[in-house]
Amino acid sequence: MLKHDPLSGEFSSDLCKMLALVASSASWVVGPSLTPHHVAPRAVAAVAQEAPPPAGSPPSDYAEAEERGFELYRAREYERAIRMFELAQTLPGAGVDYKRVKNAGQAGSATAPPNPREWGEARFATQQQKLIAQYNIACCCSAMGDGVRALEIVRAYLDQVAEPLDALNEMLVDDDLLPVREGLRGLREELKREGGGGLFAPLGKLNDSMRSLAESVGVEWK
Repeated sequence: MLKHDPLSGEFSSDLCKMLALVASSASWVVGPSLTPHHVAPRAVAAVAQEAPPPAGSPPSDYAEAEERGFELYRAREYERAIRMFELAQTLPGAGVDYKRVKNAGQAGSATAPPNPREWGEARFATQQQKLIAQYNIACCCSAMGDGVRALEIVRAYLDQVAEPLDALNEMLVDDDLLPVREGLRGLREELKREGGGGLFAPLGKLNDSMRSLAESVGVEWK
C-alpha cells in the first residue's frame, strides 16, 4: 500500500521500520504482512497488531481518510477500507485552488478577515494522492481475493505513471500484492513487448511531466 507524505509528496518508511524494530525487541506477535508503502511501492516491515475498526465522525480530509483506510486494512475489513480510499479521493488534500467568493469585500471580523480581492482557498486531492488511493484499493482487492479487479486497477495505475515498468518491478516485491503476483508478471511481459510503456508512452511521460509542473504551482492537472 502507499501513503502520501504532505511535506515531501512521498511516504517515508523510517517510522514503520522503527516500529518494526521496537515490535521485534519487545517480542510482540507478528502477523501477516499488512504494510503501508511509500510512493515507489516497496515492501517494508509490518506493524503486527491488528487495529480495531475506526469509529466516530466522517473524515474531513484526504489524510484522515487515508489513515482510516490503513486501520481498516490492518483489521482485514477490506470492503470498508476500499470505500474509505475511494472517499479520500473526493476530500480536501494537498492541492490548492483559488476561487472568487461572494461578499468577500465586506469588512472583516474576528472569524472572517477582510478579503478585498474576493478570493477563497479550496483544497483538493492531487493526482498523485488519487493514484496512491487507487493503488491501495488494488492492495485491498488483492487481499480479499478479487485478483481480476486488482489487476484492472494496477493497469490503470501504470497508464498514469512516468515509468510503468519500474513501478511494476517494485510491485512484484510488494507482499500486499502477493496473491496477484503471477498476473503482475504477465503485465510486465506485456510492457516489455510494448517497449516499457506501451504505444503512447512518450505522450504519457509528457503528460506526467506537465501534471507535475502544474501541481508544483498548486494547479490541478486534468
